Amino acid sequence: MKKTLLSVATVTALTGIASHNISAAEYTVESGDTLWSLANESGTSVSTLKEVNGLSGDLIVPGDVLEVDAEPSEEDAQENDGTYVIKSGDTLFEIGQKFDVDYQKIMEWNNLSTDMIYAGKTLIVAASAAPATETVEEAPAVQEAPAVQEAPAVQEAPAVQEAPAVQEAPAVQEAPAVEEQSEVVEEAPAVEETEQDQPSAPAAAQNDNQAAEQAAAEQRAAEQAAAEQRAAEQAEAERQERIQQREAEQAEAQEQQAQQAQSQQVSTGGGNAASVAHSVAAGKSYVYGGNSASAVDCSALTQQFMQAYKGKSIPRTAAAQMAAGTQVSNPQPGDLVFFNGGSHVGIYIGNGQMVDALNPSEGVGQRAVSYVNGTIDGYFRY
Repeated sequence: MKKTLLSVATVTALTGIASHNISAAEYTVESGDTLWSLANESGTSVSTLKEVNGLSGDLIVPGDVLEVDAEPSEEDAQENDGTYVIKSGDTLFEIGQKFDVDYQKIMEWNNLSTDMIYAGKTLIVAASAAPATETVEEAPAVQEAPAVQEAPAVQEAPAVQEAPAVQEAPAVQEAPAVEEQSEVVEEAPAVEETEQDQPSAPAAAQNDNQAAEQAAAEQRAAEQAAAEQRAAEQAEAERQERIQQREAEQAEAQEQQAQQAQSQQVSTGGGNAASVAHSVAAGKSYVYGGNSASAVDCSALTQQFMQAYKGKSIPRTAAAQMAAGTQVSNPQPGDLVFFNGGSHVGIYIGNGQMVDALNPSEGVGQRAVSYVNGTIDGYFRY
């Protein structure tokens, strides 16, 4: 059925409660609302809102009435404090969508250099839970240390320039030839000192070689670590791909089984409208916009019924189905009955009864035509 049936008046009429005000447990969706914003305001989580209200997706429509005061689970409480425990099959992109935040922000808050994540790890998923970064910006000690700039002692050390003693020693130049020879003899040890220093050159070369070898070893270790990281990322990507492929195959197999079961149920109906309607409705739950072997809304159920009962294809929406049919004054089992301007439709099976997909709480099944609150537009035949 259409979402507009989930008005306060409809819920009140269906449950038999006086329709004065919406209870504190309900909220009427307004333009601009999202499940994320409603979860934050009501102190719960998106997953809890979806579970309580029977939603399979994140789409909500203005005018919808949602249950918003469900008790948060331990997992919800954790999500509300800005953290999230990774589950198997999660990706950063999906977690970002879940909490309405860019996945690159999650990487930044959690100091992640890649988008590789592992099940069981706790992530920060909200700015409120991110660690403060003020300490990095408020470390001015390096900039405010003027001691280096104000240390003029090196520039003001004129002692070297004012040492004229070396220039004013003319005695060396005026010494007689004999003294000059003795000076030559005295300066000879300088050659010996040079020869003694020469053995240090191989030691320096050896130190250079050791430093080069260490640098090469560090480079090889870094390259090996990078290669191992790439291999791990590739293996994880392949594992995730295999998981997704298996999940898709399982979903497809389940869908095929459900369709086969439905076909078998319809084939045993003997052409009776009531039995075909119950066969088509069997095992299905109400999901707004759903149209599969396991989940339907009101017009998807009637479309599947008409295909099984008469082999006819009718439009997808209730309003379009009403426009395509021929209104009759003598309803018979197998006709469709419409309500409230074509906002809801059911399968008439006779004796004032119908089979329909009403809403998430009422589900899919048989009920009296008069059970639906509002006006009956009429019965239509195809």
